[in-house]
Amino acid sequence: MADPADTSEPDYSQLWRSGGAFTTAIHGLSGGAAGIVLFALMAVTMVDVVGRYVFSAPLPGGNEIVQILMAAIIYAALPSVCRQEAHITVDLLDGLTPRRVVPFRQMVMNAVGAAVMGTICWCLWLLAERLREDHETWEYLVWERAPVVYFMCVLSGIGAVIFLANLLRYLRGARGPKPGFI
Repeated sequence: MADPADTSEPDYSQLWRSGGAFTTAIHGLSGGAAGIVLFALMAVTMVDVVGRYVFSAPLPGGNEIVQILMAAIIYAALPSVCRQEAHITVDLLDGLTPRRVVPFRQMVMNAVGAAVMGTICWCLWLLAERLREDHETWEYLVWERAPVVYFMCVLSGIGAVIFLANLLRYLRGARGPKPGFI
């Protein structure tokens, strides 16, 4: 048993491995995809800046590519964030919340998260369908907009399912979020 007076940092390199196959797969796929998109965003930004200031020739469609990659990175990381329950929160009352209430609070929050992500998924699907029907394109690149929105929709749906999986974990007696790449 751990010493309660021990304030040292946990070994996070081992902690994420204790999350189970489902959690590890989510973190690997979601985190890997987000990392690849982040690298692409960095490369596009570098090429655009160097082209703009060194050669007076910015990357054609650079702003639109950055917009697409920003949407992709946010939604690519969403499944991992949902599984870790690592969303931005206000923890003013966490110190005052009795431990026995925490699982119930997390069940409520995961149910609300699933409902919100499900609603976002549905709204994005409607938007993607409208964009597809209208053949909306990016102004400069002339790429269809609908695939980007479908991508966002699918990952929102995955986020909703993960929130429901979290809720089931709490219903089965889990005491806290699954560890992850924190």
